[in-house]
Amino acid sequence: MPTSNPERASRPARSPGPSTGVRRALLTLAAIWGLYPAVLPALESGAQFDILGFTLRITNADGEITHVLQGERMQQFDELGVQHTEKPRLELMTDGRLDWIWTAPAAVHYPAEQRLQLIGITEGLQLPGPTNPRTDIETSDVTILTGTREVITDARATLLRPGLFMTGIGMYADVSAEVIELKSEVDTVYSPDETQEDSP
Repeated sequence: MPTSNPERASRPARSPGPSTGVRRALLTLAAIWGLYPAVLPALESGAQFDILGFTLRITNADGEITHVLQGERMQQFDELGVQHTEKPRLELMTDGRLDWIWTAPAAVHYPAEQRLQLIGITEGLQLPGPTNPRTDIETSDVTILTGTREVITDARATLLRPGLFMTGIGMYADVSAEVIELKSEVDTVYSPDETQEDSP
């Protein structure tokens, strides 16, 4: 079962906060409309703990690190089963090798569901490997299923590879299968790789 190990936790002083129902409604608005920065102050008093400069290392049943989640701040809400993060950086690993890096302004993490909801402008970087070139992706409001290693968005996504530019509405990626698909209104531009310098 995946495990997470938060580092440098500090517990803020508890004070009365909004009811569970109100907090759940605010969380839903944050996830759907991207209002995370606006509703954060209303949720702060309900956090069980607050971590600054946090790192979570998630492992599989064999103890191998499958992904690492870092950020400037994380707040954990036990009653809701979520963690709010500021400026998250998600690293996806395969056999100890870093494959993908995803960053965004904010995120909501659902550890029990192995799901990370990146909020706002999101950037993804697939590092070059034996079977794939470097790939840069810019999109927004991305869902990452860390268990199945799937990446999904309904927003416009732009993909850049050496000699290739693609943009379209909606994206699905299967990290394990090294598959990236743009769903609709896809425009593609090919250009020759500039691999050789001009002769003197």
